[in-house]
Amino acid sequence: FSGDQMWWSVKKVIRQQIAAFQPEAILSYWAHPEGEVGVRTAQLANVPSAVIVGGSDVLLLPKIPRRGKRVQDVLLQSDTVITVSDGLRDSVIEMGTSPGRVQTIYQGVDSAVFHRAETRTEAQQKLKLNTDQKHLVWVGRMVPVKALDVLVDAAALLQQSNPNFVLHLIGDGPERSRIEQRVQSEQLSGNVSFEGAIGHDQIADWYRAGDATVMSSDSEGLPNVLRESLACGTPFVTTDVGSIQEITDEIYSVVVPKRNPAALADGIKVVLAGNHAENARQFTPRTWDMTARETVELFEKLIQERSAMSRNDKNRVIDREASTVLHSN
Repeated sequence: FSGDQMWWSVKKVIRQQIAAFQPEAILSYWAHPEGEVGVRTAQLANVPSAVIVGGSDVLLLPKIPRRGKRVQDVLLQSDTVITVSDGLRDSVIEMGTSPGRVQTIYQGVDSAVFHRAETRTEAQQKLKLNTDQKHLVWVGRMVPVKALDVLVDAAALLQQSNPNFVLHLIGDGPERSRIEQRVQSEQLSGNVSFEGAIGHDQIADWYRAGDATVMSSDSEGLPNVLRESLACGTPFVTTDVGSIQEITDEIYSVVVPKRNPAALADGIKVVLAGNHAENARQFTPRTWDMTARETVELFEKLIQERSAMSRNDKNRVIDREASTVLHSN
């Protein structure tokens, strides 16, 4: 019922804004509950609506009893569904949405924040890191789907053959205390550092300082973490989930099966020993300006189509009235 509850909490303000702002279209991010509120707002304003699907809103939420129908309703009732990857586009279509109403618009990065440092050593010195060690960076919310146990197991394997590294876990969440206990029990405290939650603008410094960004998730859409890492010139090692394959290239990344600590550890070794870091520094990221232009073009089309439909409806009414007059005469 989160869609109903969210609508109840904002509907008064939405009605005020519709009257004052007179929007030409409505855009919401996340299929549910935000998408449901977006659809209701568009219906109230009699304008087209689009919803951006980000990942777990169509990969995980539909598995929750009674919530899947709500997600599906949003996808079917929106004029357009914007997906951030082609893999998510396929998932949306599989849920019954017409392919013609689903468009992939890849997200970008803020190039003013996420960009390469002069040297990795310089970035490490800025964070007061030991430049004689290898630094691995993980960024995210510490929840079960991120499979941090797999990453801890991979770190334990790395410790046996490549002990001169530090895995920096950036973020917080309900799994943190349990993972901290696991790190201690595995005697990895010297190799795993819990950095806590860090401001988005500061995370770029960690990407630039990292020799590799790592991800062990069981499920993802097309994660910002990996795109931001590349924009900072840092290679990545990740599990093969979601739409990650759409941004991977063997010259700057290694993809491994999920729930396989040995494969993850081996992938990290490959990146640390290869030319992946040098190749990642040649990567040219997609920017938010590119994403914005494509989104504007999409809405221009939606607004024109809605305007044309309104003119056609008006013409049909005029034709019916004219026909009635002629018939009566």
